[in-house]
Amino acid sequence: MARVQKKGTKGKKKKQAAASTADLGRSTREARATYTNAKKTSEAYDGYLARGNTFLKSCVAQRRKEEAREGWVHPEGHIDTDLLAKAFSKPPNKYSATALELFITQKCLVENLKKSTAEGIHGAYAKYWDTMDGDKYAGEYHYDEELDKVSGCPARAGIVASLVKIIKIRDNEKGADATRNHAEAISAEDMTVMMDWSESVCPASKLIEAVKMGVAPQDLAERLLLLKHGQMRAFGSSGFNLWTRNFELCGLQMRDLTLNCVGPLPFNHPYFKVLLEGRKGWQHKQGFESKRESCEYNMYPQADLPALDMYNFLLTWIPFYELCIGRKLLPEDYIFPYIASNGVIHPDREMTLQMCQNLITEFTEGAGLQKTYTTHSFRRGWCSILFHRWSLSIVRWWGGWATGEHVDTLMKYLLDSLQSYETGHGDALCPVPLEADKSFMGDHLLVRPVATEEFRTVTSQIITHLTKLSLTPPACVCVHGSQDVPNSMASSGHHQFPASATTGRNTGAVLRLPSTAQPNRTPTPPARDESPISNPTQLSERVEIIPGVEYGDPAKGLTPLRDWPCEWYSGGMRKVTGSKCSQRKLIFDEYERLQRSEAEFVKLYPVAHRRISSLILAISETNKSRGVITGRRSKRGVDSGVDSD
Repeated sequence: MARVQKKGTKGKKKKQAAASTADLGRSTREARATYTNAKKTSEAYDGYLARGNTFLKSCVAQRRKEEAREGWVHPEGHIDTDLLAKAFSKPPNKYSATALELFITQKCLVENLKKSTAEGIHGAYAKYWDTMDGDKYAGEYHYDEELDKVSGCPARAGIVASLVKIIKIRDNEKGADATRNHAEAISAEDMTVMMDWSESVCPASKLIEAVKMGVAPQDLAERLLLLKHGQMRAFGSSGFNLWTRNFELCGLQMRDLTLNCVGPLPFNHPYFKVLLEGRKGWQHKQGFESKRESCEYNMYPQADLPALDMYNFLLTWIPFYELCIGRKLLPEDYIFPYIASNGVIHPDREMTLQMCQNLITEFTEGAGLQKTYTTHSFRRGWCSILFHRWSLSIVRWWGGWATGEHVDTLMKYLLDSLQSYETGHGDALCPVPLEADKSFMGDHLLVRPVATEEFRTVTSQIITHLTKLSLTPPACVCVHGSQDVPNSMASSGHHQFPASATTGRNTGAVLRLPSTAQPNRTPTPPARDESPISNPTQLSERVEIIPGVEYGDPAKGLTPLRDWPCEWYSGGMRKVTGSKCSQRKLIFDEYERLQRSEAEFVKLYPVAHRRISSLILAISETNKSRGVITGRRSKRGVDSGVDSD
């Protein structure tokens, strides 16, 4: 039979008897020891105390060895060695402050360690004596010679405080710029150069194609190459966008990612979430009760910044990574794993910092960048660009800085170089002073009204340039029919196709070339016969197709259509460029069949002056009548007449 509990008694805790005074005191001491400082800080302090005891024992042993020598005489102001040996013991004595002074001197003046070491030692011993016997030795230090009694904390003695101050002054002797060890910030331009070099060595299409085929590379050299570049592109763009230190990003695991997220209506932007709980100090700082969302970053595609597009690089890397290990990533698997030299991937082991640094160095040297990037370079890169676009609140949150971080400290970290630029006056002799101290990088000059003198200077330069052009008229060379342009004429790299109406029949196109020959850079397409054109604007698109197929547009970086690789118009790109490619090839082939005669082309196809679609249909009908193609039936039951190749 079920036990019936009395109403009103559920959930009540039994009252415990009061603990003894000794137990309460012990609990208080344990709580103070555990929670006064963060765990990492307490461990560091314990290390300083242990090294201090070791130093004192060594110092005492050396003094006793000297005192044992025959004929040794106590010097004036001699320190009692036996009493010195108890300086760091309980209770403190008159030599406790002296022993601490000697320890800091050894570390910072003899071993030449920095002020952070002096501050750490001072803090460790201040806590040590402050908590000795309750608060008996807390507060300001004082030694009573008559009573031979110490009161207060020996770490706060004048000789200790003055020594720490001296070390701080020494480290700042050459100024902040000379002593800081901040990593060099990698710029967006350098990231672009680095990623472009990586793409030229190992195209991302290889990783994508391997995933589509479902077969990992079997050749070890190729496999390592793809793994290295895929991982580094994802790592670099992630560190740049998330402002992470390298060790923080190395610890990223699959459980920290939430993929396939979609933004709210009406745009539905795709994105994924990254949880960064491993930022420096977040897990171990006092009172860390942050919710999951406070460490979570939403990463969106950045099509306008392809070299920095973490969304693209990471979603390219993960499928290839999974292909190489033959399974989906588990929550505890690392996103950037340890990859052995034999190509074996260890998903349960994160990439080491040394491996990370080696990759950064290799990519930097490969891209030809004469710089040295280290652990904080990615972190300082993007934030040094975005800090003037975002509010301080966003900068502090995105960079993971503590809410109570002093503004001067935060700005000094971000703006070391900018501060030097804005406070320097090395450009004072510039004809147009930049006035960098009045706005960010002197941007106010770009929005102020134009001065009369500035307008006069620019106008004078334009007139001078136009005058020079008018005094050197270009030479004219006529090329008739389908005659090829000689190399000496093609050396200029410029060509002009007819696009104006004429009243009579032209026997050849006129090609205008500069009078001064230049090195041969781009082959010039041959001129063509022309017939009268009634509407040049309708012809312009067709005229551009012919050189586009043969020569492209070097000025715009466009590859000739005939040199396009197959993957540009087939496979996943078929619906994007396949149709246009096929249509232009159809027009060009027909133009070739008519020996490049504009007159014959217009005579055979009067619709050439109309829309391109009309011309394509006309050429298709001609080819069908010649038996060249039979056409294909569209889903609407109408022959398209366009070759599906």
